[in-house]
Amino acid sequence: MLQSIRDRAQGWIAWVIVGLIILTFALFGIDQYARGDKVVVVAEVNGQDITGNAFLTLYNRQKSRLEEQFGDMYDQVVDDEELRLQVLDALVESELMRQWASDKGMLITDQQLAAAIHSAEVFQQDGKFSDKIYEDVLMRNGMNIARFEHEQRQYLLEGQFYSLTMAGNFATKLEVEQIAKLQGQERDVSYLRIDQRPFVKTAKVSDEAVKEVYEAGLNTYVEPERVSVDYIDLSQAEIAKNIEVTDTLIQAYYDENSALFTLPEKRHAKHILISVEADTEEAKQAALDTIAEVQAKLAAGESFEALAKTYSKDPGSADSGGDLGTFEQGMMVPEFDEVVFALEVGQVSEPVKTDFGYHIIKLEGIAPKQTQPLETVKADVIEQYKMEQAERQYFDLLEQLTTVAYEQSDSLEPAADVVGLKVQTSELFSQEGGAGDILSNPKVLNTAFSDELLNEKMNSEAIELSANRSVFIRVNNHVEQRQKPLSEVAEVIKMSLVRQAAIKEAAALAEQLLAKINAGENPESLMRDGIEWNTVGWIARDTQKLLPQMVSEAFKVAKPTEEGASSWGIFQLTTGDTILLQVSGVRTQPISDTDKIALKRAFADLFGQAQYKGRLEGLMSKADIVRLPAYQTVK
Repeated sequence: MLQSIRDRAQGWIAWVIVGLIILTFALFGIDQYARGDKVVVVAEVNGQDITGNAFLTLYNRQKSRLEEQFGDMYDQVVDDEELRLQVLDALVESELMRQWASDKGMLITDQQLAAAIHSAEVFQQDGKFSDKIYEDVLMRNGMNIARFEHEQRQYLLEGQFYSLTMAGNFATKLEVEQIAKLQGQERDVSYLRIDQRPFVKTAKVSDEAVKEVYEAGLNTYVEPERVSVDYIDLSQAEIAKNIEVTDTLIQAYYDENSALFTLPEKRHAKHILISVEADTEEAKQAALDTIAEVQAKLAAGESFEALAKTYSKDPGSADSGGDLGTFEQGMMVPEFDEVVFALEVGQVSEPVKTDFGYHIIKLEGIAPKQTQPLETVKADVIEQYKMEQAERQYFDLLEQLTTVAYEQSDSLEPAADVVGLKVQTSELFSQEGGAGDILSNPKVLNTAFSDELLNEKMNSEAIELSANRSVFIRVNNHVEQRQKPLSEVAEVIKMSLVRQAAIKEAAALAEQLLAKINAGENPESLMRDGIEWNTVGWIARDTQKLLPQMVSEAFKVAKPTEEGASSWGIFQLTTGDTILLQVSGVRTQPISDTDKIALKRAFADLFGQAQYKGRLEGLMSKADIVRLPAYQTVK
């Protein structure tokens, strides 16, 4: 169809098409421009929207973290549908906590937010907060200051919700003593291990059994449809690597863009916050009376810092004499910000009203804006210069590639030749994806298996992998889905059946041996090829003598009912071997007071986690939550 349009894109047909396009823009284009893009909503919580942008921010962050963690195994380990649901649930919980905090009148002050950010080591240099490092870290992670601080405020608010929930939990002395006895318990253990491997040699599996498994699970033995693709990978980052720089170019770029490397003016201020305890005239008047008292003492020469410690209601700065540290314009609420940046050094302001109450502000110092010398920021200058030049080249090359790949749609070679790139060819992969970030990208997979590429043999349009990376693909080889014949999978099925039979035989033998032991036979006398007796001795819950599974099972076995008796347990290891485990004795070792304190904390934390989960579930049960299908597909 597309080829037919190209062939006829001359004369009156072309003019009719152009006329229709112009008419469409005339009727709808301006309206669309005026209204902007429609906001995608992925959920509603008590009437409050959770937007697609908020969803994608968290989704992409989680996906990037998991991709970094699992590498090429990402697609095998992570289910995208499940990841999307987890992200949506996290956003719903976050919104519920925000609404709960709002209903309770809770908030995070600018001072609390600043204190949290300033104390983060990732933003510090030589133990002190660095604005430059702060900005650089956010820039490298694709975030602006406003967005980051909004998220941090929500994070701190959720922390308050968590802390309030956990604060009321404790463990009683009796509970701690009971846990201590269990924690200090030791058991005298021995075991018989019945190996399933000898039975592999004797297990018999008929061809008929193999055939029955095959026919019962035909869908299991299907090789999916697969393709391999030719592709051109255009990346701004790769282009930047080849941008040449000279000292002259870097100096000129630095001179022309000095504002990018200039630290803004910052001010060092202290304040005394007088809060209004209630929304009443009496409370307001009480606050004004306190302000008048503070102002009178300041006029009499009393220390601003001492008065802040006595009167200020800001928990984040009162103990330090009201010190807010150094900040740039825009970091505080507008009313506060405007006054601070109008004061002279040493000057004390009149009371400033904000949502937090009344502030008396003292300006301690001014750090004027400062252009950093080239020697200090040269690496950043080079990086920004290269990326800026590469960005221009990227979009120019992208336009050329798009044009040639469309005009000569039967091959990617002409397009690659125009921009000086190579056409690469992938291995065969299914719709589940292949190795690497290109073949695992959902947009690439959808395009590779589309009718346009499979049936019409076309080059793809540009597929955007990220803001500055695109690929063009073309199907190189297409292999249809096929049912694997029995002959191809018979050996795999047979090996599985043989192992199952061997495990079953080992388990049956273990039952027989346990019956003999219960009849009075010495377990050690039962050893033979594939049956091994091991005397372990006393073990604690944290022992390294046994596999974790065996330790867990050892403490599940019932205690011996009388002196000199033994208790037995039987279980199967994940390897398929069967274990007959003997417990000959149980004793309790005393636990130190230090360990008891740790147990008390752990037990209280366990209760707290359960209460936290219950509290969230309670909020969710009362909330009107609507999960919209858009979360499954928004990109």
